[in-house]
Amino acid sequence: MKTEKILWGVAIIGFLVGLVGLFQRITGGHTVAAYNTYVPWGLWVALYTMLIGVSVGAYVVVALAYGFHVKALQPVGRIALLTAFAALAGGLLAVWLDLGHPMRFFRLFFSTSFTSVMGVMAWLYTLYGILLVVLIYLTSKNAETSTVRVLAWLGLVLVVIFGGAEGSLFGVVSAQALWESGLTPILFLVEGAFSGVALVLFLAVVLGKLQTATGQILRWMLLGLLLAVVVLNWAEFSTALYAGIPAKAQSLNVILFGPFWWVFWLINVGLGLIVPLLLLVFAGHNRAALATAGGLVAFSAISAKLNLVIPALVVPEFEGLRTAFSGFGLTFDYFPTSAEWLLTVWVVSIAGLIFLALYHFLPTPASEQAG
Repeated sequence: MKTEKILWGVAIIGFLVGLVGLFQRITGGHTVAAYNTYVPWGLWVALYTMLIGVSVGAYVVVALAYGFHVKALQPVGRIALLTAFAALAGGLLAVWLDLGHPMRFFRLFFSTSFTSVMGVMAWLYTLYGILLVVLIYLTSKNAETSTVRVLAWLGLVLVVIFGGAEGSLFGVVSAQALWESGLTPILFLVEGAFSGVALVLFLAVVLGKLQTATGQILRWMLLGLLLAVVVLNWAEFSTALYAGIPAKAQSLNVILFGPFWWVFWLINVGLGLIVPLLLLVFAGHNRAALATAGGLVAFSAISAKLNLVIPALVVPEFEGLRTAFSGFGLTFDYFPTSAEWLLTVWVVSIAGLIFLALYHFLPTPASEQAG
């Protein structure tokens, strides 16, 4: 298929270009990144949270197709399953490359504190990854079995738990007012579902697997999730700004009116919400419009995570800290370096190549061959 070849070409080019960033990361360590003592997390953490969210969202389609036997979604069940696996692999690769000592990651398993959200998530990711591999194997033979159905249900439980737990990594940090909120885990789940369903819709169209009924179900799912994202963000922004708690209000003002205001207004709101909403409402029966809406939502998902991670860190914890000390790494200014962007391209390309390789070489179940 021509579009599949185009996807292969884009992924391979991204992989080759991104190798420059990988080389810089290996040889230069963390000195090639713009994060520092005051801003310890940057683009790669945002990428990690975005890709894990995409995996959560794609798996929602898997659960509906295989666990709840929604017939109209079964033609895209394999696309959703492979998307969930590739996004998980890419997300874990991104956060692994962000570690100060990547080769010590195994300590999360052998020294796990089960009162640590991060420690528990390491095991949940592992269980989820194993479950995805088993489902990929079983569905490549026959998607219509009771074993597949039970595993699909089990996977849905896992994604809800670790998707919410990922939000809890931020939501329980009381020192960061922007993160600390009971809405944060819920927002992670909803935004993840939004971006994952959108990517499945995009891939289903470009790979020629979208049936009319399938497209309409995904369309309405996307519209519902878009509305939920708007409501949750409005609740978070409006109450915080009205309350006027300085630490949180300052971070929100950075998002809305800071030097990178365009990330929120043009990419997150414009490309990620308004344009997809118009396409889904007024041209929702057109496949090109559906693909464009899904692609824009998936593309702009990184902006939401950047606006979560960075603004909370670039606001000093107390007045005067910005000028109290000076020296290398003691700055509240952050913008990703070329090395960070290149490595991001490499990670996303790796995820894309994983998806394409599995999609191309694994057999398609008979129940999904109609397209």
